[in-house]
Amino acid sequence: MTLGNVGGPYAVSHIPVESHPNIVWHWEDDFDTVERKKVEGWLTEVNGAVEATLGEYPFEMHFHIYRRNNSREPVPWANTRRNDRQGVNFHIDPTYPLQSFLNDWTAPHEISHLSIPYLGRNFAWFAEGYASFMQYQIMERLGIYTNDQLSEKYAGKLERVKPFYDRDKDFVTVARELQKRHRYSDMYWGGASFFLNLDDSLKRMHDISLTELIQEYLTCCRMEDDTLEEVIDSWDRIIGGTACSELLNSYRTEPASEVLEMF
Repeated sequence: MTLGNVGGPYAVSHIPVESHPNIVWHWEDDFDTVERKKVEGWLTEVNGAVEATLGEYPFEMHFHIYRRNNSREPVPWANTRRNDRQGVNFHIDPTYPLQSFLNDWTAPHEISHLSIPYLGRNFAWFAEGYASFMQYQIMERLGIYTNDQLSEKYAGKLERVKPFYDRDKDFVTVARELQKRHRYSDMYWGGASFFLNLDDSLKRMHDISLTELIQEYLTCCRMEDDTLEEVIDSWDRIIGGTACSELLNSYRTEPASEVLEMF
């Protein structure tokens, strides 16, 4: 199986430097003009790569920016907002240079979440696996990683989490147990295997990549779906087959060790 074989590099210089019209900025703490321009440049570039990868979102995104001084990384915390508005809370240390922000996976991860509906805590393995898979697709578009590096990233992450899924219980049960034990990274990257699997199946069986599928999904169905079953049904309708529902069923019924055996 070839991992991460999607698209080519996205030229960051082609992303407009002005703020995107679909982004609404909320400055929750004090930031000076230089800091605001840096943050706007960072998130506008990331959003450009998101659109090049997944398509334009059919709603405004509300970015709430909070200050975190003296942090060990540029974005120590972020999370999506999923109530009346779709958006992301970014807690950042603005003293880091722009390139440090672009090299960080957090914004691609969180913004990609918004391309599917909020599915609830019970399906966190799916939602977080999806965003974990997509973050590197978007970072490739940004030019942060090459396609070969992408494959190495996915392979390394899956190799690390495999021991946690060496169980006879079905994959979903094991993932939820990891979630209860706060083994979030292990749950995330185990969940990402679903989307690596799906991307490979879609290319072989339907001549479409997962990112291309999402581009169509955003246009037809993103604002209509609320549940995981509805999302999967929409994906199957788009491809004119049952690859998505069949794979989900295997993750719900087959031993976790066998699901990850192919990687």
